[in-house]
Amino acid sequence: MSKLLLIKASPRGIDSATGKLADLFVNRWLEANPGAIVTRRDTGPGNVTGPDQSWVVANLTAENDRTVEQRLLLAQSDEFIEELRWATHVVIAAPMYNFSVPWNLKAYFDNIVREGETFFFSPDTGHGPLLPAGKKLLLVWTAAGDYSAGTEMAPFDFLTPYVRGVFAFIGITDFSVISVGSRSETPELANTAMKLGIENIAQLGDCW
Repeated sequence: MSKLLLIKASPRGIDSATGKLADLFVNRWLEANPGAIVTRRDTGPGNVTGPDQSWVVANLTAENDRTVEQRLLLAQSDEFIEELRWATHVVIAAPMYNFSVPWNLKAYFDNIVREGETFFFSPDTGHGPLLPAGKKLLLVWTAAGDYSAGTEMAPFDFLTPYVRGVFAFIGITDFSVISVGSRSETPELANTAMKLGIENIAQLGDCW
C-alpha cells in the first residue's frame, strides 16, 4: 500500500501558493492511487522546535542512558523520523526564501538528520543512510522570480540541490521537482508559470 507524507513548510499557512499546489498534486495522485494513505505535517512557524544545547546533549547521549526529560526533548524529532520511515512517498511544499528554504524547514531538517536514526557514521567506513530504500521524494516550490535552467537566476537556486542533498544523505534518492517561478513578475509571466506547473502536476500525479 502506498503511504504519502505531505510536508508543508510555508510561513504563510493557508495562503501559501506552494501548499495549494501540493494539495492539487496529492488529490491528483490519490485519483491514480485509490486506497493510498496520506499523512499531513505542517512545519510552519510554531510547529517545529529547533535543536538547542539541551537537545544536542540529549541526542548525543546513548539512548539507554537518556533521562525522561531528554526523551521528551527528542520526542518531536522521533515523531518526524517515524513518519519518514512509514512513508513510501514524501511531498515537500516549500517557497524559496532568499534562494533557499524557509528557516522553519531548516529546523525540520535539523530534527530528522540524526546519527543512529537516519544515518550512520563510522571512522572506518564513513557514513551512510538508514532510512528504508525505495522511497520517493517530490519537492514543490514557488519563487518570486524565474530560476529555471538557462535563466540569469538559475545559479541562485540553492533550494533544489539542498533539499535533494539532505534526503539523499538519509536514503531517499528518487527525487522529482515541480517549481513555479515568476510569482512577483508580470501577470502574464506568473500565469504562464502557474499553467506549466499545473500541467506538470497532472502529468506526474498520474504516474508517480
